[in-house]
Amino acid sequence: MKMQLQYKTTRLGKFAYHFRKGNPLVVFMSGFGDFDTAQNFFKIISKLPNSYGILAPDYLNSGFSSRSIKSYTLSDEADQIAKLINSSQANFVILVAHSIGGVYAFQMRNEINHLQALVTIEPTTREIVLNPPRDKSYAEHQSIGPDFIQNKIKELFSEDKAKTFWQTTTKNAARFSEKDDQDAENALRKDSFWRKHDQLNDNIVSMIITESFRKAEYERSEYFNQNSNSKIVTFGSFHYIQWEYPQEIAKIIKNIIQK
Repeated sequence: MKMQLQYKTTRLGKFAYHFRKGNPLVVFMSGFGDFDTAQNFFKIISKLPNSYGILAPDYLNSGFSSRSIKSYTLSDEADQIAKLINSSQANFVILVAHSIGGVYAFQMRNEINHLQALVTIEPTTREIVLNPPRDKSYAEHQSIGPDFIQNKIKELFSEDKAKTFWQTTTKNAARFSEKDDQDAENALRKDSFWRKHDQLNDNIVSMIITESFRKAEYERSEYFNQNSNSKIVTFGSFHYIQWEYPQEIAKIIKNIIQK
């Protein structure tokens, strides 16, 4: 069964999400930006069995979702997404989160029914935002611009998929104003996550996928725990590792489910 684009109206705005019914349920959370989540993770999704359920929500003020209709925080938005996940009634859930999506996943960890594992791809840590490491490797991997991203999409996706991916992203971005973008940024900045010191509880398997230079950061991060099945896996040459190594990430997801 193919994924279907669906919508859920909430008190914060209308969420768009691609959904395929199934169990286990794999939920994908994007980083900050205009990408449609399903396209962002397409290369992983296409390598998972068709029997797996898929849920790929777009944040407010991005993707196919609407603009927000009131002031909100990341935690407020995470609460609404958690309710959406629970409405699927899956009894085995894995969250796969990239970049700022890791913060959403961290906030939702105690709200999602039957959550078994958190697979994060270079998740945003408190440290990287509040007290960035001074290692020269970080300076060499500074923010990457839209031209770099577009070229990587062309390089790593088929010609048709790359064209559709970029056209969809550009079209979606045009739906939102500078104020909408600012509202989304404010939701991140004022969230209570940055003022807390809690860690991921040990009953959830945590698989952290990162470029090798960030391994030490994640070993001391809120995402690393003492679950015997938790690991930090290093590969990738830039932030969007899901585009470079989808086969390897899909294998990690399948291994968690098959254990």
